[in-house]
Amino acid sequence: MVESSETPESVRELAEASEQYVIRALGFQLDYSIETLPVLDQYVLDVRASVAERPDLMPLLSHALGAYFGEVMCRTLGGFWRTPSPNVVDWQVCLTQVFLWLNPVGVACDALAGHPDHGGPSSQLRVSLEDREFVSTRLARLEGVDEEQYYRFSTRIEVLQVVIEELQRRLEESGYGDTEFDLSDYEAEQQPPL
Repeated sequence: MVESSETPESVRELAEASEQYVIRALGFQLDYSIETLPVLDQYVLDVRASVAERPDLMPLLSHALGAYFGEVMCRTLGGFWRTPSPNVVDWQVCLTQVFLWLNPVGVACDALAGHPDHGGPSSQLRVSLEDREFVSTRLARLEGVDEEQYYRFSTRIEVLQVVIEELQRRLEESGYGDTEFDLSDYEAEQQPPL
């Protein structure tokens, strides 16, 4: 397991809040492993109706659950947080073994709403320009994932694992299998064009 280094304090506090929500609701201690994501999915299913009735819960829960999911990504898939501002819309988890990033708070918003039309951050997978068509084609070939299931944390991590394997294979085939990506790579990619 790859430990995430330098987790921002705000992220750590939110992830710990997520742990407390799940302990109180389900009596289960989350441990930042992939195996705990189905428990997080159950928690989401249990609170989804409350979030629909009280939209003010969406930011509170999505920030906490997104922080937890992002930490699971960092610790199990190898990644780091990029938080260029206090606004969670700008937060990202960037992977080190392949060039891929996403906003985990967006993933949590998708999970809580059960769809991507929620007004929160986007959960779209981001890759380099040259990998976009490749990843889109690979994702289109995934079988047996209905839309409701796709927005669960446990399914999302499985999709990420498939994409990572494909991108790693692509790197190896081009002779760059040992490449590790860091903050400077992501910041260079995300600069606006001149």
